[in-house]
Amino acid sequence: MGTFPDRSPGRFATIGLIVFPERRHDTRWQPLLHDAEAKRVWSAIHDVAEALRLEVEEVRPDSDPSLNDGTAGLALFFAHLGVATGEEVWSEYAQRLIEQAVDALANQPLNAWLHGGFAGVGWTIKHLEGLLFDESDDDDPISELLSEMLEHPVARGDFDLIKGLTGFGVYALEALPRPAARHLIEQVIERLADIGEPAGGGFSWFTPPEMLPTWQLEHAPDGYFNLGVAHGVPGVISLLAACAAAGVLPRERRPMLEGAVDWLLRQKQTGDVWSFPVWVAEGVTRSPTRPAWCYGDPGVAAALLTAARHTQSSAWEAEALEIARRAVTRPMDESRVIEACLCHGAAGLGHVFNRMHQATGDPLLAQAARRWFLHALDLRRPGEGVAGFLSYASEDPDEPKWAATTGFLVGASGVALALLAAVTPQEPAWDRALAISVPLERLPSV
Repeated sequence: MGTFPDRSPGRFATIGLIVFPERRHDTRWQPLLHDAEAKRVWSAIHDVAEALRLEVEEVRPDSDPSLNDGTAGLALFFAHLGVATGEEVWSEYAQRLIEQAVDALANQPLNAWLHGGFAGVGWTIKHLEGLLFDESDDDDPISELLSEMLEHPVARGDFDLIKGLTGFGVYALEALPRPAARHLIEQVIERLADIGEPAGGGFSWFTPPEMLPTWQLEHAPDGYFNLGVAHGVPGVISLLAACAAAGVLPRERRPMLEGAVDWLLRQKQTGDVWSFPVWVAEGVTRSPTRPAWCYGDPGVAAALLTAARHTQSSAWEAEALEIARRAVTRPMDESRVIEACLCHGAAGLGHVFNRMHQATGDPLLAQAARRWFLHALDLRRPGEGVAGFLSYASEDPDEPKWAATTGFLVGASGVALALLAAVTPQEPAWDRALAISVPLERLPSV
């Protein structure tokens, strides 16, 4: 069991939105795909947008408002599509969707999670400020409620990005410089220190057996150290480094970040085309997983590169690039990537490699990104799913099931966001929710 319960509705009734004119930001981000490839991508994006129109028309007060599967995630896609195309209709759709999500905060019982709960709705609101609507005042009821939760002890394994402390920190960074957000970050850092532990010559976070699903318990009955960005140590590293860059990581907690990177790099395997297993545990054989954002080498490399840029660490950057370049050599036909989604699919891999390429200029990473984006398009099934995109929805490989999914992490809206970043000059800052938003330039020393 975790620490963070569902909450009662009614805490967020005062949140409001003000429509704001479109703003464009000049960045170093450049389109990756051009000519016929870009035309093919734009066709897929347009098809997804048209398919998702129905989701906007059918949105109800009781619709899921979450970032992961609900209206906040759809709003994220339509808002960025509106900026990229200059077509007001998409921004209007985004406004309608985010208004439903805001109303749901006041009327639906939601968990606290970043990707499945009210922290994620709040993150989306803060992210869209200045893009879709004006900045709100200093009131930050979401930070205040999360702070109330963190006044109590936190369970040992409640540290991850999707549904734990790291996700709360990602929300708080998006809500800065509000005082409540800064206080929340301070609490998150202290709770991470409380539930972390010295391990293997560094510092890490352990997931105990009572927090594992049955199928994982069969492999790691005593618990494990998780090596995925979504649920493990790399996501914590990325958060702590971002806190350092924002000036909110206390000096006395810097060794926690450094110890976590030391521990992570000690888990790296050598002599093969992969570097990191899914998890490490006493007596458990280490084996490769499919490459992805959520687990596997590309996500780990991107999180570590994010941390390197935030802390101006050339040593960490060199390690991250070595991991990424090794991941590029893994044959695609051995990857076990069978869908296009952002979390563990081809579009997600395209985006992870594209993000690292844009930051480093590495042509190998550009080639990998291009290859995975085109593979994502090849996986489309015309006339099925959402604009041809389907999500694998079965835990039994002998009985494969596919679903038409619209969401951010495993659905068509996330695929379209990744594709959009491949053909436009707008930096995809939405990937801060994935803890892999690698700064395009090195930041001043922190």
